[in-house]
Amino acid sequence: MDLKIGEHLIGNLFGLNVHLDTLITLWAAMGLILLFALLSVIKINIIPNKLQAVFEKIVTIFIGLTKDLKQNQGSSALVLMCIFLLIITSNLLGQLPFKLIHLQEGEFASPTNDINVTAALAVFVLIYYFYKGLKAKGLSYFKHYIKPVWFIAPINILEDVIRPFTLALRLFANILAGEIMIVIFGSIIAMFLTPQTLTNIAHNLFNGVLSVNAVNNIGLFLGSLLSLPVMFFELMVAFVQALVFTLLANSYISGAVGENH
Repeated sequence: MDLKIGEHLIGNLFGLNVHLDTLITLWAAMGLILLFALLSVIKINIIPNKLQAVFEKIVTIFIGLTKDLKQNQGSSALVLMCIFLLIITSNLLGQLPFKLIHLQEGEFASPTNDINVTAALAVFVLIYYFYKGLKAKGLSYFKHYIKPVWFIAPINILEDVIRPFTLALRLFANILAGEIMIVIFGSIIAMFLTPQTLTNIAHNLFNGVLSVNAVNNIGLFLGSLLSLPVMFFELMVAFVQALVFTLLANSYISGAVGENH
């Protein structure tokens, strides 16, 4: 099994070397979110259709999530909702059969399996909660660095510096690990249960009952079901990691604007 990790299709964009495979899938994720939003609000009805109802439910969830932010709720709810939708969509894109598309280097996969994407999201969260803290408290925002005593300031500063790294690494490592697991388990299954083996199993079960073509199709169908448990696990990881990232971002914003900060 030839398993290569960390390879990307490198391209030059405005004089910068970029991961084209990541860039394409990231823009695809943003395009899907934009399409979903436009279809949801293009014709707003008093009695919402299913798509509008789903969109309104998502907005309601994030309004409830940020209710403790008071006057900072509106913009923060929108930012957190966008972050969550981008991460969950990006994570789920990794479940598509992109391996059928062969590139010179790397492969199309979830954008969040690229540390550059998760780091950018984490730095955005850092800048945003600094901005909210300064807007709410002015320069007095920095007083929390010398609490409870002044000599603990380096530790408090280090905490703010480390936060984006922990956000970025947690999301990146979990999504990358999930995709590696799928490849490994898929390869193990393919080693022991080849298409011929599956066809033989189906032949033993349905010989004389169904035609040869039907038996072969059943064998292929059985093979397609073998990866479902791993795929289901990865779907759970995709949702949980998007939720964890969003909840931690919300807690950082709440701490920055909170009176006790």
